[in-house]
Formats: sequence, structure tokens, C-alpha cells
Amino acid sequence: MADHAPLRTGRLVVRYHAPWRRRAIAIGSAIGLVLLLFGTFEYGRYRSGYSKYTELQHRRELSATIDRLEKENEQLRQAAAAAELAREVDRKAYADVEKNLADLQAQVLKHREELTFYRGIVSPEDGIGGLRIQRFQVLPGGAEQHFRLRLVLVQSMRQDAVVSGSVRIQIEGVQDNKPTELALSEARAEPTGDANLPFRFRYFQNLEQDIVLPQGFEPRAINVEVRTAKLAPVRESYPWQVQIES
Repeated sequence: MADHAPLRTGRLVVRYHAPWRRRAIAIGSAIGLVLLLFGTFEYGRYRSGYSKYTELQHRRELSATIDRLEKENEQLRQAAAAAELAREVDRKAYADVEKNLADLQAQVLKHREELTFYRGIVSPEDGIGGLRIQRFQVLPGGAEQHFRLRLVLVQSMRQDAVVSGSVRIQIEGVQDNKPTELALSEARAEPTGDANLPFRFRYFQNLEQDIVLPQGFEPRAINVEVRTAKLAPVRESYPWQVQIES
């Protein structure tokens, strides 16, 4: 509606008002102010070096960097797992090699001892072909104060005759702070009353006897005497040393 000039009728003045115009002006002013402020803000950020494009580019670069680092981290994790597996395999292989080497060395030692043993039968080092004690061992038993005595008697192959006799064993030690001697009959695991071990062989014989020592008895040495009807007695004394059977 167009504006009309006021009509003057005497002293009375009539005016026509348009409130929507004021509202439009107010709204337009507010919008203009907002645009002005936003433009000022953007201009300030632009002048300070801020750019939406630059920010977007930075975000893309950071995202690409994160993806690359995650891939590299996964590759490193897989490489570390592979290295650990290889180390475990190497460790097991090394342990197997060590065990096989130890077994071979034990076999070599055993064969060497057997070779020495049989050489002693065929050709004694001292040149004496008579009866002798080739080996004596004290081995651990299955319980406390239980032991096994192992004795090997030989004679040279130069002697073709069968030899027989008995072995007398005495164990020296200390009990109740006093020197004490035990006869084999007192220490047998299964008492038989026989104080000696009988033997009969042509070239060699292994003798074994399980013994049980009295509680409190501390062994120090073992005296062995081999007797035959025709040959001179063979006497040896051995320190008490318990060996682990191979």
C-alpha cells in the first residue's frame, strides 16, 4: 500500500503507518551485519594464513601418513613374529644338535672304554697275563644308604685255562666317630651269610652286588681281595666314590 500524505482537517492530523517496512529494514540490517562479520572473520583468517583448501590438503596428507604408518607397523609386527619363529626354530635345532653331539660323545667314550677293556684282555699294558681287577665301581642304589658294587675280573687271552675262586670285600668307614669295617656279609641287601663273591671264567667276568649300609655309617674306602686255588691273591684298595652310571 502506498503512503498518503496526512489530511489536515482543522487541528486533527491523521497519519498512516507501515510496520512491515520497519521489520524488513531490521532483518536486512541484521543479515548485512552477519555477512559483514563473517566476511571480516574469513578475511582475518585469510590474512593470518588460514585456508580451507590448505586445511583439507593437510587432513588428506595426515590421513595418508597414518595409513602408511599403520601398514609399516603391521609389516614390522609380521617381521618380528617371523624373526621370533626363526629364533625358536634355530634354538630347537641348536638344542637338537647339542643333544646329538652329547650322545655321540658319550658313545665314543663308551666305545673307547670298551676298546681299552678288550685290549687289556688281549694284550695287557703291563705285559702280565695273570688274573687282575680291570674295573671297580660304586653305583647309587634306589634308596638312601643303598648302593651297587660292580667288579670286572679279567685274565689275558694268553691264559686259556678257566680260572675260579672268590672275591672278598670289606668296607672301611666311620660310625659313632669310630673306625669301622663292614664285611660283605654284613652289608648285603639280601643276607646270605656268604662273605665272598664266587667267580669262574676264562677271559673276563662281571660281578655285581647290592649292599645296604647301616644308618650313621660313613664309608671311606673299599678293600677287594681276589683269591684262587692256584694263583697268588690280588689285592686292591679303592676310595669310596659313587659314580653315575652312563
